[in-house]
Amino acid sequence: MARYEVLNNISHKDLRVITRRGADLGDAVGGCAVYPTEFNELQKYYPILFQKNENSGWLAIVLFGFNSNENLFLTGHDWRVPYVPAVIEREPFVIGMQEHMSGSIEPVVNVDLDSPRISINGDGEALFLRHGGNSPFLEHITTVLSVLHEGVAEAERMLVEFERLNLIEKITIEVAFSNGTSYKNTNYATISKERLLALPDDEIVKLHRSGLLRYAYLIIGSITNIQRMVDIKNSEFEK
Repeated sequence: MARYEVLNNISHKDLRVITRRGADLGDAVGGCAVYPTEFNELQKYYPILFQKNENSGWLAIVLFGFNSNENLFLTGHDWRVPYVPAVIEREPFVIGMQEHMSGSIEPVVNVDLDSPRISINGDGEALFLRHGGNSPFLEHITTVLSVLHEGVAEAERMLVEFERLNLIEKITIEVAFSNGTSYKNTNYATISKERLLALPDDEIVKLHRSGLLRYAYLIIGSITNIQRMVDIKNSEFEK
């Protein structure tokens, strides 16, 4: 169970974070939630899909594998492609909201002290410089957390419009692997290119000016990355 504390350079001055990749560090997962603020990088490597959440409706995700514990992008202690989704990259940190005595509320960085990535024996990346300033690693993490923080509101805006225009449609993912096994899943959705192209001109203009049209095409284009995953899995069968 996570044990979060607000990060500070006094209590956590000696804290370090293990940055290598590995199943023992929580990377053996079949996918994760993603946000529009990172779609430009994600669409180069992963299929961006929608998954229905019982409580909050549609959620944008990427797939790493074809089952819940399969991560085809994990190779020993490394990640196969240059971009790691922000939800994975930010571990063991999250954004929290802190209320001040004045009544104002501001985002703060929280750290999970029970994360397997936490190190106190000198291994890993330091969070603070010797005299208390943020380390380059912590500055990087702050940027990753900003992608998530800004992405939450952007995702809500995107999904409201995509649902209003009825652009989200369920799909069936069905593939056959070189070893004779197969995979079929009907739980995901994408953007319907046909419905998008059939929209009235004024709606297309609105989507374009709002920046949402670009997201729609990034999602549509990313579907070809499912074949990339199939190729990776087939190559593992051949080893």
